Amino acid sequence: MIMYYALTESFKEQEKILVDMILKIAPVEQIYILGSTLNQRRTESIFMTGAPSCRKVGHYYLLVLAGREMKYSYNDLQDRIENTSRSFIPVTAIVLGIEEFSKWVYEGHRFAQTVINAAVLLYGNDNSKSTGKSAGAAGQKENSADYWTGEYNRVNEFIAGATLFILRQQNKMAIFMLHQATEHALRSIFKKASGLHINTHNLDKLVRYCSILSYQIPDIFNRNNDKEERLFQLLQKAYIDTRYKQDFVVSKNDLEIILEKIKTLLKIMQDARLNAGFKTE
Repeated sequence: MIMYYALTESFKEQEKILVDMILKIAPVEQIYILGSTLNQRRTESIFMTGAPSCRKVGHYYLLVLAGREMKYSYNDLQDRIENTSRSFIPVTAIVLGIEEFSKWVYEGHRFAQTVINAAVLLYGNDNSKSTGKSAGAAGQKENSADYWTGEYNRVNEFIAGATLFILRQQNKMAIFMLHQATEHALRSIFKKASGLHINTHNLDKLVRYCSILSYQIPDIFNRNNDKEERLFQLLQKAYIDTRYKQDFVVSKNDLEIILEKIKTLLKIMQDARLNAGFKTE
């Protein structure tokens, strides 16, 4: 947490440019910084007693609160922000309505309370105040052991279904099940840590959201070469293409590689629940 505040102080000019870029897209109400990725380069050599090094922010995670008169949908505004800022610095944005967010603050919603109590406000008036309700006062059912055990079991069942479909050589059904397992696992991991439910089938977005919580998840879906990118896109497209494209094809070998990735994701989900004292029955 200390490093989070240190970074926001160190890159004020960069953050100002980013805010200006967003405001040119739409007149939003508030912008909070949820986190950032620090890239650091350090060189050790026999010629320098102090190793030369540099560091920069390589990715921002933002919460953007829009007013009622916004001309774009929240998803459209998110895409516009991310696409526009990419040439300057990569951004992952969560876009919500300010009225809904203010209501969450009043109700003691865990996500909203954490944001107003801890996040740095990059733009807008700081007029959201905590009600004194404890973070998590709302939505206790969704944060219970029974709820999270159910989420874990659901992901596990999707994986079991995919395994069965692979044995039956029903590859399209298998990868559809793996997409569902991935989607539910990522959504659950993010909600457990942040308190926010993300309603999307887009795995790219879910991976980026979860990257703010775990360095392991980007490593599972690293996409740093053509093979890894192809496998990810195969999984990403499975939700729609398995149902609506007759020429959608996936090999057994690709399925087995993807299956192992999702099993690793399930292990991360299991560890997160165990760390919170939840059993994995």
